[in-house]
Amino acid sequence: MCNRILMPMKLIVTGFLLCIMANVSAIIIRDDLDDSSYLVNDSDYPALVDLIEPGDCIGTLVHESYLLTVAHCAADLNSGNSLSVNGTEYIIADIILHPDWNQRRDEYDIALIRFTEPVQGVTPLPIYRGDNETGSLLTLVGRGVTNTGVMGERGAKDDGKLRRCTNVVSSVDEHFIEIRFERPGEEGVTSLEGVGAAGDSGCPAFIEIDGIFYIAGLNSWGDGPRGVRVGQYSAFDYQTRVSQYLEWLDSVVDFPAHPQPTSSMEILEVGATRNNGGFIESLTLRFPSQIGKSYAVEQSTNMSSWKISKSGVMGSGNFITLSITPPVTNNENIFLRVRQE
Repeated sequence: MCNRILMPMKLIVTGFLLCIMANVSAIIIRDDLDDSSYLVNDSDYPALVDLIEPGDCIGTLVHESYLLTVAHCAADLNSGNSLSVNGTEYIIADIILHPDWNQRRDEYDIALIRFTEPVQGVTPLPIYRGDNETGSLLTLVGRGVTNTGVMGERGAKDDGKLRRCTNVVSSVDEHFIEIRFERPGEEGVTSLEGVGAAGDSGCPAFIEIDGIFYIAGLNSWGDGPRGVRVGQYSAFDYQTRVSQYLEWLDSVVDFPAHPQPTSSMEILEVGATRNNGGFIESLTLRFPSQIGKSYAVEQSTNMSSWKISKSGVMGSGNFITLSITPPVTNNENIFLRVRQE
């Protein structure tokens, strides 16, 4: 057991963030929620493209002429094949697999698909260029098989519907982002907890920064500890970590400039309780909410990477007041925000 060290800090409130992108992943879901909570419309994600057939691999438009996906999906395509992007057919000019990918291994599972002509009428999605994914909220969108965390992939159904889920990044390495499927009531579970499943390969995993969703991962593979099958509670899901392949990606594609944040902000009221030494012991947050919406409190030391302090806070239609423990940090500045999940 370790003792908590309270550090003097400046508390900076950045505001209450209302996400402008539709809630983002088919997908294995919580068993205590209705499936309708996870469903999204195809029209909400025109940049997502079915690669083999609906429910079998996804690519995402990241440039007017390029899709980003995993290599183990792209390897099944050929030049001359056509893919439907938002209802319009485009011909594949080239399949570009990472040069170090080997189908007998998981690493370097990333690829680009180039079209013979630019896609019209669909905005490419940006890729994540940071390196601090651990602890961030990840949002997956996919169309693979679906079930609950009780059974996982076993007995899952394939209905071709697009779903989204959320999860918190537990760890990263030089190739993958890892997430764990927490069960309802378990510490760290999100309000739309879930993981990818068979057929979700290549689906994007987003990190939101200032109202813009960036592709941080690509669904690659899943695993479980002893006695836990893929997709069950406590199983792990792994996303190819896009930030580790930027040098290769930039050598192939001249990516468009990052979009500018357009999120609206509202006032977030913050109060602090201090001890006799002037150190902050607890924080009280007060913010407006909407009925049926879920919110997460996040903190940052640099306003670029954010960590979740509390998630799954359900809106009441009135102001919500929360008490949270301040983070342990050696940085004198702490930024806080509340984000709609």
